[in-house]
Amino acid sequence: MPQNQLKEPQVFDDKCTVIVFDCPKSKQEQTQQASQASKTTLTVAATLSCVKIFHVISYVILGGLDTIIYKYQNTTIVDGKKFQHPFIQTFIMEFAMSLPLIWVVYQKFKKQLYVNVDPSKKMMTTWRDYLWILVPSLCDLIGSTLQFFSLLFIDSSIYQMMRGGSIIFTALFSKILFKKIFLKYKYLGLLLSIIGLVLVGLSPFLFIGSSNSANLNMQYVSIGLLVICMALNGGHYTSEEYIYSKYNIHPCELLGTQAFYGAVIYMTILLPIFCNVECNFPNGVGCVKVGDTYYFDNLSQYFSEVTSNGWLLAFVFFGIASKCIYNLNGIFTTKYFSSLTRSIAGALRTLVTWMVGLIVTAIGARQWESLEYRTCLLMTGGYIFLFAGNLIYNGVIKVPYFKREADIAVENKQQTLKVIQVESDNLKKIESKLSCDPPLSIKTACN
Repeated sequence: MPQNQLKEPQVFDDKCTVIVFDCPKSKQEQTQQASQASKTTLTVAATLSCVKIFHVISYVILGGLDTIIYKYQNTTIVDGKKFQHPFIQTFIMEFAMSLPLIWVVYQKFKKQLYVNVDPSKKMMTTWRDYLWILVPSLCDLIGSTLQFFSLLFIDSSIYQMMRGGSIIFTALFSKILFKKIFLKYKYLGLLLSIIGLVLVGLSPFLFIGSSNSANLNMQYVSIGLLVICMALNGGHYTSEEYIYSKYNIHPCELLGTQAFYGAVIYMTILLPIFCNVECNFPNGVGCVKVGDTYYFDNLSQYFSEVTSNGWLLAFVFFGIASKCIYNLNGIFTTKYFSSLTRSIAGALRTLVTWMVGLIVTAIGARQWESLEYRTCLLMTGGYIFLFAGNLIYNGVIKVPYFKREADIAVENKQQTLKVIQVESDNLKKIESKLSCDPPLSIKTACN
């Protein structure tokens, strides 16, 4: 009978059963098998590491290019007119972000949707539970509308940097809603972020050069709208955190559901309003001209302009893909690493937007950024304050005399060890003085 072969049990009679087992493998075969298993484990680990790094890099690059994609659309001239459709762009964004919901529904249908269940949290089972998602949905919906409108009049880098100021309102709402206690280093991080926002917000106006009054006024309006967006984004992130703290829900389901709500609201309520209400801004700046009348937006003109320009149509599809993939990368960055990693990666994406904008402007392709050196220096200073404030607030940078939670934990552990050591030394002194038979048995333990 050949070795290394397991045969079925052979029954000779009612009382006797003979089983032939596999012969033991040689040491060489065992070594080869262990080596092969080790190589397989290393391969799987390397592949998983590459996937994790890919998500972070994609989050940074797509996060920066996402703004560039929409800036390209807004600076495209079709039939002598600028392509200005911020409200339809918002609807398309909501539609793109709702696409992961298709995967969630499919996985639920197959009963293969994995959710890390926390027994202390509820499952979303009723329509009242899902109604909570309407809160972050409305914050995101209104904030995105204002952001897309602001992008028509300001540089893409300023737009991206101002969005980073949402950390201020997120901290404020977290303190109010979750009663979080902040140490001094967090307040320092917030202060630096505020200084950075002020510098970035002033940069378009201190060295304006030749700007007409209409565009200058709209830039003032855009900066004000972005400040409102910071508050709405803070409400968006805080309400999402509240939902995660109360319910067991898959991140893709939360993202897709709130975007689905936004798409439905836009399609049934907001778009009909924007496409039928006249726009009375000075000189029609930011409005869509249909015949002799200006409106906030117009669907037929949008499709007419998109279909008449191949590159514009391509960038519309790029925008849909970037919104969907970018947000998924953000979710997986948080899953594989942490929200801290996502926050830092989000700050780095501004560099991508700024560098691409400067290159495009420098080669004369389009006017996306200011090349005035004093404006660039002021923006650089603002970005450094914003980025440093972000890192300090999240505890990445340790500032002298500003203790973090980790520092306090280390100090408490060291203090506990000192107390245990002192007590142990005292007990040893007592043992040496006492004449016990047998001697005292002293045991100390430190967790």
